[in-house]
Amino acid sequence: MIAGVTLMVDPTSLVGAVVSGLMIGSIYALVAVGLALIWGVMNVINFAQADYMALGAFIGFLMLDAIGVDPLISLPLTFALVFLLGVLTQVIAIEPILEAPVLSQITVTFSVLLIIRYGLEVFMGPYTRIVDVPYRDLFIRMGGVSFSLPQLIALVVSLAVAFALYLFMSRTFTGAALRATAQDMLAAQLHGIDIRRMYRLAFGIGVGISAIAGVLLSLFYPIYPEMGAFFAMIAFICVVLGGFGSIFGAYLGGILIGLLETISALFISPSLKTLTAFIVFILIILFRPKGLFGR
Repeated sequence: MIAGVTLMVDPTSLVGAVVSGLMIGSIYALVAVGLALIWGVMNVINFAQADYMALGAFIGFLMLDAIGVDPLISLPLTFALVFLLGVLTQVIAIEPILEAPVLSQITVTFSVLLIIRYGLEVFMGPYTRIVDVPYRDLFIRMGGVSFSLPQLIALVVSLAVAFALYLFMSRTFTGAALRATAQDMLAAQLHGIDIRRMYRLAFGIGVGISAIAGVLLSLFYPIYPEMGAFFAMIAFICVVLGGFGSIFGAYLGGILIGLLETISALFISPSLKTLTAFIVFILIILFRPKGLFGR
């Protein structure tokens, strides 16, 4: 039966599915990377991670709607605003409960989720919005395969952000301090690293990266206040797939989940693509609980 299905699939369709998987996977990857960074450095599960993505999408929408600035042009400003909001959230809400039981941490981050989600609903309305950029419906055709230009832009920017984060974490003193904090907080303190500053920086960067993902997603996907719910689940799956605390693993996990969704939609059924991701999640938990790159 599988062989029969394989023969029925046009190679062009398969290439298109792979490329589409890479493109949507690059969005999953950014949300997952932000989650993994916060999780790895602070040992806190940020349930509001994907709602910062929704916030970033709406900031980009407002920039375009109010002053006509393309969301890609305003991307640095969007990142900066959400970064500052993340630092403020860390100082006010997260810092006081860092030593508290896990249930308290979950309660606080879930409360932040509700504030962002329903705050957006109050101020923006419960409506679906379209970010109407001029290139939204443009396609590039190569070798018989059509590529969505906004999705291609999203893939390129996502890779650029991931590479920039890699350089920051591996080539700068601050990045080394973040890695040291993630590996051993007490040892980092003994070496003079300001742990509170590292926590604030990690949370700000983590949610800022999610905001970038939201802007990129809005170029080809409708946005609405509750859009974070689905992407939060996918981000957790990506982090588990890549391995807890592994930023590289989280990014690769996002790409793999994107590929899995589009290829399973091609070979099995589009309605089962998300189910396939959850099945993989369960299998990983059962047979490789530390993920592909977990430490």
